Amino acid sequence: MSSNQFINPFLVVVMTVGIILAAISMVRETNFSEGDWIAKVDGIPISRAKYLLQLEGLNIDKLNPLTKQDELYVLERMIEEELLIRRAVDLGLLKTNTMIRGTIIQQTINSIISDNALKPIAEVELRNFFNENISFFTSANKLRIRQLYFKGNEKVSFKRAQKSFINLQNGMPFEEVSVDGDETTLQIPDTLMTLAKVREYVGPSMMNLAKKLNPGEFTTPKKVSNGYRIIYLVEREDAIPPNFETAKNSIKAEFSKRRDDLSLRSYLDKLKKWYDIERRGILEE
Repeated sequence: MSSNQFINPFLVVVMTVGIILAAISMVRETNFSEGDWIAKVDGIPISRAKYLLQLEGLNIDKLNPLTKQDELYVLERMIEEELLIRRAVDLGLLKTNTMIRGTIIQQTINSIISDNALKPIAEVELRNFFNENISFFTSANKLRIRQLYFKGNEKVSFKRAQKSFINLQNGMPFEEVSVDGDETTLQIPDTLMTLAKVREYVGPSMMNLAKKLNPGEFTTPKKVSNGYRIIYLVEREDAIPPNFETAKNSIKAEFSKRRDDLSLRSYLDKLKKWYDIERRGILEE
C-alpha cells in the first residue's frame, strides 16, 4: 500500500478543517478601512486588526516573547486560510458541502443575534412578558385535541398537509379544513384527556408540541409513519401558574430566545429585499 493512500485522506481532512475555520473567521470579522490591511489574496484584503488579534492569541499561549519568525508564521497561516476559502469557492464547496454550509450559516446567525446578549432585560419587561405568556409557562393537566392526517407518498402528503396548514393560518375553520384530511384507524376521543392519554394517541413528541399550544392554535405539518400530521388544540385545562420568582430563569431564557428569533427574522426579511429571489411555488398544481 503506497504512502499516498494515507496522505491524501489526511490532506482532505486538513483542508476541510481549514476551510471551516477560515469561514468562521470570515463571518466574525468586522468591517475595516480599505487601507488597513496586512496582506491581500486575489485582491481580498486581510485586516491588520485581525492579524494583530491572532498574534495576541499566540502570544498568550507562548512562554517566550514573540519572534519575527512567529509573526511571519501567523501571517502565512492567515494567507493560507484565505487561499483555502478562495479554492473552496472555486470548487463550489460552499454550495455543496453540507458541513461547511452548516458552519457558515450557524456562525452568521450567531453574529446577527450577538448584540442581544449585551442588552439588559428590565424586570418590568420580564414581568410583562410573563403575564402575556403565562399559559406558555403553565403546565397543562389535560388537553382536548384534534388531528389532520395526510397519508401516502411523502412528497404528495406533505404538499396536502402544507396546503391545509396555510388554510388554517389564513383563518379557515378547522371543520372546513379537516375534510381534506384522511381517516385514521386510531380515532382521537373528542374530550379532555390527561397528557399520558394524549401521548398514547399521538406519541410523546406530538404531545410535547400540543401541550405548548393555546386553544385554536395548531402545529406545523409533522412527519409521521406513512404521511404527515397536524395537531389542533381545542381546549386545555391548566395547573396552577408558576410563581414569577421561582420561574424567573426559564422566563428570561424564553424571553431571550424569542428576542433572538425576532432579530433573525427581521434580518432575513431585509436580506430578501437586498437580493433577487425567484421562487417556484411548492403548492403549484
